[in-house]
Amino acid sequence: MNIKQLEIFVTIATTGSFSKGAEAACITQSTASQHIAALEDICGVRLLDRTGRGAMPTEAGKILFLHAKQVIKALKETEQAILQFRQAEGVELCVGGSTIPGTYLLPKAIAALRTSDSGIHVTVEIGDSSEILARLGEESIEIGIVGTMADDKRFISEALGHDEILLVARKGHRWYGREAVQLEELLSEPVVMREKGSGTSDAVNAALRQQGIMADDLLACTTLPGSEAVKQAVLAECGVAFISEMAVRGELERGELVSINLAGISITRSFFLVQRKGRTLSPAAATFAGMLRQLQS
Repeated sequence: MNIKQLEIFVTIATTGSFSKGAEAACITQSTASQHIAALEDICGVRLLDRTGRGAMPTEAGKILFLHAKQVIKALKETEQAILQFRQAEGVELCVGGSTIPGTYLLPKAIAALRTSDSGIHVTVEIGDSSEILARLGEESIEIGIVGTMADDKRFISEALGHDEILLVARKGHRWYGREAVQLEELLSEPVVMREKGSGTSDAVNAALRQQGIMADDLLACTTLPGSEAVKQAVLAECGVAFISEMAVRGELERGELVSINLAGISITRSFFLVQRKGRTLSPAAATFAGMLRQLQS
């Protein structure tokens, strides 16, 4: 049986008339009769009785009528869902962001999306860069924005904006006011570290390696997940820390934290918009990616 046969059957059973059912389906009455005959052959039972009161469903017809209406309803709902998907209206989009872009960039893109009246509902998952890439590989998110390029053939990475990573200390730190601090001085100063897998940590370690300093050479006083925890540790005078300028902009402006100039080293990085290679983005994801590009252009 096919959907056309079911639609004609339901229409005839509802109107109680072959002629009215055919008219509603925009076909001739003989064509409607042929569809019903074919449907009865497939089912192996009579479905409609022609009576003085019109076309009446048999007991088998009543069963088919009930289920056919559900099938037709489900088909219409499916067509509507696909239409909404194509138009990116009223759909759910799940994206991921590592700590810094997830906290400071994705909310701006969501706000811009809301002003466009797209009807897209965005759910954000935040973790370190390695966690976001893992979720992308598992397909629990459709796109991600992270602080390190994905070294994985399954993904495509697109550079998107820049971030400056600063060495910061609490106001009143002994280095405050210094024109520059030498790299060797950093080796004896307690440093609050980010967890392995974070884009910030990767960028800092790469910059220090170029100067002949390994992560293990630093005097790590603690390792914390997320920039907010690191910032609070610095404010509590646990030590100095490398942290995104975005994460400490307010504290720097209020004078709660100070930026330390580390001689001979400047750390900047790109954020990366990442998607699965060879996969087509949904219209909602493509729209959201476009918003991110506009904000970082």
